[in-house]
Amino acid sequence: MIVNEFNPKHGFCSLTIESAEDLWTLRRLIAKGDVVVTRSSRVVKKEDEYSRPDKGERVKVTLALAVDDVHLDSSIERVRIRGTIVEASDESVTKVGSHSVTLTPGHSLTLRKKEWTPLDIRLVRPPKESSTRFILVAADRREAGIGVLSGSHLTIVTTIESGLGGKQGEEQSPRPYTAKVADVVAQTAQEGDRLVVAGPGNFKNAISNQIKEKKSQQVTLVEGLDLTGADGVRALIKAPQFQAIARDSIMVEMQQLVAEVVKRISVGDRKVAYTLPRVSEAATAGAVEACAVSDNVFASGVDESELVSVLNTIDGNGGRVYLADSTMEFGKQVSAFGGIVALLRYAFRA
Repeated sequence: MIVNEFNPKHGFCSLTIESAEDLWTLRRLIAKGDVVVTRSSRVVKKEDEYSRPDKGERVKVTLALAVDDVHLDSSIERVRIRGTIVEASDESVTKVGSHSVTLTPGHSLTLRKKEWTPLDIRLVRPPKESSTRFILVAADRREAGIGVLSGSHLTIVTTIESGLGGKQGEEQSPRPYTAKVADVVAQTAQEGDRLVVAGPGNFKNAISNQIKEKKSQQVTLVEGLDLTGADGVRALIKAPQFQAIARDSIMVEMQQLVAEVVKRISVGDRKVAYTLPRVSEAATAGAVEACAVSDNVFASGVDESELVSVLNTIDGNGGRVYLADSTMEFGKQVSAFGGIVALLRYAFRA
């Protein structure tokens, strides 16, 4: 999440949504009574002599909505907000009735609150930097997979086929292929991203050199990975070499958390909770040390408002909250336990 301007004393924050994880943060941040200012479209009916009363012109307008309801649809990566129009950049827009806006990655908005709580401020600017991204490339002479690891979420950007023969030949130069891979990496990477290239043999060196020419950034090479393409990117994040590189990342913390949950359950350790009702009880008692929630948790039938309340309670009591990508192995494990798991500070239930 890009925070463009944040002034809690004056009650506002201007930001840009970057990822699905940001949508979860917004859902926890936005409450009834807040004001959301963003671009939207609105039908404006004309009242001239020749206009049809049931028709109107849809215009782009900046609206300020006093929030009545907010809903997260994680399956298609959007937050939907319904509220009353309190300000509009177009004078022809009526302020009677309600209006809805849909927020997705890439959307910019300003959020106004009467009071920014310590939890609100931590959600906007968490104590631990969680925005470090990794641009991952798994490549050989045949194909290259490119992915982005942000927090605990992995996105496969593309897979590029080289068109080169199986054996190195003078008539085929690999440079157009490596240049294409470097171009995609350069277009995807942002300032502060860490670039990691892996794959069998020495071909990854050529790709690494091309990326350095394009981005002038350091590239870390990972040896010993045989898979390439999208499967190679997924395998890379599990490799011990990458785990060492990303040892302070949210993803590694998440993997360790889920592994500890599984371990405690297997040995009968009662300092663990799973499913929303049990985690909610532990959260209310202040017993939750860390919690992971799957991004497909709503498939388990949990109530969205209750879930948001539980996550905010955990955070407010000093616990850590993580969002697990349900397409990754640790995310699938969280989903299997009802979509939410927690490590407890002490045994809460008999």
